[in-house]
Amino acid sequence: MAKERIIHQGLPVSVSVDDVAQTGDRPNIVLIATDQYRADFMSGAGHPVVQTPHLDSLSSAGVRFEQAMSECPVCCPARRIMMTGRDSYGIEMYQNRDLQPFPQGPKLAECLSHGGYQTYAVGKMHTWPPRNRMGFDDIETNEEGRLAGHSYPDDYQQFLLDAGLGPQAHTHGMGNNQYGYRPSPLPEWATSTGWTADRSMRFLRRHDTSRPFFLYVSFDKPHPPLTPPAEYYDLYRDKSFPEPVKGDWVGSKFIGKLGGAKEWDRRSDVMQETMRAYAACITHIDARIGQIIGTLRETDLLRNTWILFISDHGDMMFDHQRRAKGTFLSGACQIPFILTPPQSAAGVFPEHAVGSINKQHPVGLQDLMPTICDLAGVSVPQDIPGRSVLSLLRDQAPEWRSCLCGNIGSLYAAHSGKYRYQWNGENEEELLFDLQQDPKNLRDLAECPEFADVKADLRAHLFAWMETHDDPHVEQGELVPVQQRKVGQTSKVGFTNGPWNNRGWRG
Repeated sequence: MAKERIIHQGLPVSVSVDDVAQTGDRPNIVLIATDQYRADFMSGAGHPVVQTPHLDSLSSAGVRFEQAMSECPVCCPARRIMMTGRDSYGIEMYQNRDLQPFPQGPKLAECLSHGGYQTYAVGKMHTWPPRNRMGFDDIETNEEGRLAGHSYPDDYQQFLLDAGLGPQAHTHGMGNNQYGYRPSPLPEWATSTGWTADRSMRFLRRHDTSRPFFLYVSFDKPHPPLTPPAEYYDLYRDKSFPEPVKGDWVGSKFIGKLGGAKEWDRRSDVMQETMRAYAACITHIDARIGQIIGTLRETDLLRNTWILFISDHGDMMFDHQRRAKGTFLSGACQIPFILTPPQSAAGVFPEHAVGSINKQHPVGLQDLMPTICDLAGVSVPQDIPGRSVLSLLRDQAPEWRSCLCGNIGSLYAAHSGKYRYQWNGENEEELLFDLQQDPKNLRDLAECPEFADVKADLRAHLFAWMETHDDPHVEQGELVPVQQRKVGQTSKVGFTNGPWNNRGWRG
């Protein structure tokens, strides 16, 4: 094998071509993901109450994509899209199916590992079978107590058992999809947020220094149960959050069964308590992100490390009398997407992009994989629909998709960056919103004559996407709701929020 002479730590050494790829100046990459974090619960995005100083700092040093959308806004499919660069058709999943095997084909960590990166993941993976590494060299898992038919604990559960805290972990009594607030029964360092951050920082101090690394930090919050440490809830105890909004279309259109607010949730005190606890979980994560950034600085890694922040989907937080996810309303599908360059990124990350907000281009979870591969200098699989967002920064007039499509259950959406169109595959009802003028989806434009061309254009994009993938809602050149099809029944899309979501004793 050919040898090359390079200077390493001031000394000339002979290395193979493969070694050059590993010991060169290729950047490290840290991907930080959260679960159920809506994009507007960030002080830098204009929220009047939520405190996120470290996320704001990442945004001011990089770029925030304001029109980022989760193409399938529920946990399992969203995370598969993130790791594969594919859409819901490509991963063959459009609902939460915990026991469906992870899709075949190239995965993000697999591509990076083959490209010479050390790849490590900590936190929520939500894969099947359990401990499927998805191409990572190693993972440390927190699956929120999901045993999925197995008797052995995940890594976070084992940590709690080793610390003598296993029986305490679920004494808050909250269900996995329950709203309201209870303080964490665990000390801060033993919460899932604290553990995920600590294990991530441990990796940063122990990584293989002969190779660049890709670290995936996957927090399971602010997904319910909303059990932040009491000291973080205290930051918001006396704060009043803006009242949930209600669009002019609520009550006249049925937009799917997922996540409808229950009688308990509609109590004004519970809603305020829930929003405080949700914000407290977010600020807790933000504080721990600050500590991860500090560790990168202390280990002299910050100068050559890209940081990305994203969420799998959002949460309605009672807007339009709904909560949770599973719809293409902004609270549920609009997600934070921040890309922050290292100090060594001159020429790769243009100066004009620093501190910018991309307000017009529709980006999605499928763009995460090609973006990270682009940063790493690793080939991107040719057959995926995702694109690197770096092209939006490098080019003055970038070529980009005019529309991003997605679906969840029987709901379908087409997102242009300025408008978002939603079509219900059960009853053919439509919603159309101007996201620039009406980001909270208060006014439905679907029946307004002056927006007929906009609706027709987005509907055509949606139809073409569905037809390409042989969607059963497409028949003879038309979109057909499920009850009008010759074969099939109305899809059963329901939100589970019964007592079977509660966790018991973990001894």
